[in-house]
Amino acid sequence: MYVFKQNLVASENYSIKCPYSMTAEFIVVHNTANDATAENEVAYMIGNKNQVSFHYAVDDQEVVQGLPIDRNAWACGDGANGTGNRKGIQVEICYSKSGGTRFDQAEKNAAHFIATLLRERGWGIEKVKKHQDFSNKYCPHRTLDKGWNGFLQMIKSYLNDIPVISSQGFKVGDQVRVKASATTYATGQIIASFVKNSTYEIIRVNGNQLLLSKIVSWMNEVDVEKVSADNQISVATDSSFLVEIICDELNIRQKADFNSKVVGTVKRGEVYTILQEENGLGKLKSGVGYISLNSKYVKRK
Repeated sequence: MYVFKQNLVASENYSIKCPYSMTAEFIVVHNTANDATAENEVAYMIGNKNQVSFHYAVDDQEVVQGLPIDRNAWACGDGANGTGNRKGIQVEICYSKSGGTRFDQAEKNAAHFIATLLRERGWGIEKVKKHQDFSNKYCPHRTLDKGWNGFLQMIKSYLNDIPVISSQGFKVGDQVRVKASATTYATGQIIASFVKNSTYEIIRVNGNQLLLSKIVSWMNEVDVEKVSADNQISVATDSSFLVEIICDELNIRQKADFNSKVVGTVKRGEVYTILQEENGLGKLKSGVGYISLNSKYVKRK
């Protein structure tokens, strides 16, 4: 449908184009009010010295990224501390000045790309905003003229068809083992020794980073390997059992000791396989640690 490219602003221009670090909370849609290609829009944006910036431009053939998504952009016009500018991923749809078939295809590509961003982050359609929500500007003007709800429905139509796949082919639901050679999480924190060689399920994908179950930590995909059904550790059925969490939150201990370090939590309604009991705690099949088996906290199934 479209080709994805990057042409990122030089780091020495961050102070002009994207001076603040950002943890995105939503996506903001714009129309360029111009008839340039996505490549030209981004090239112009990163090449000038104005405080005007956005993360992505989308045309009828390409999606081009101009800013890192962990840096803010100025596209919303709501000021240096504005919610739109400081928390939104800004997506510009090209060819909106003249409209026609090129714009219609660009809008379809933008809807698909936005659906991909939503799926990667586990977000719903409520995370899609319009420029108009943050300032008095009538933008995205042609998309609004055509009907905002129609555009949202287009995004929804793509959502269920988009597989969540990393750049090297990992997807949500895959079982992966953390490599013994892994040293740090994607956040830069040191990986605990008990995590290495343990198997987890991928629950979210974001580019080349994978969010793993149980430890709920982001891992770089180069530090994991897929685990097939044939090489997973088998567990004797006479010693393992399932438990359901019946309290709001229960600590995971690193060792079979109630004074051991807390390495994570499990939540009400979740079900886990216990491999063995020790000192009133059960060892999780994932290998991440141990949870209390007190009947106040868990129910055997």
